[in-house]
Amino acid sequence: NPQVACVICEGGPKAIKKYTRLMLVRMKWKGPDNEDDDDEDEETGEDGVVKHKFDKENKCELVWTGMATKRFFKGFVFQACETSDQAKTILRSRGVGHYWDQVLTQDSG
Repeated sequence: NPQVACVICEGGPKAIKKYTRLMLVRMKWKGPDNEDDDDEDEETGEDGVVKHKFDKENKCELVWTGMATKRFFKGFVFQACETSDQAKTILRSRGVGHYWDQVLTQDSG
């Protein structure tokens, strides 16, 4: 689903704590000024259509945190998926297909 992204982070307690703070507190997902309705965060594209730098509906939510029995990912991996089935297939191949189920459950309600 192009409206949903899943970020999986593995590491030690200190690194996870700092990364969680970065994602949930420090990053501005809705733009520089959430309450401002100025046109500063808009650009006009070549075709004359106004493009927003930030989506006003963006948000970042923590779905799950805890200890895993082993590491499922070695190093940094970026995967782009066109469909929800592709995302679930990729995660299932790593042994964590249930992560995508949790993301969709969190997104729907």
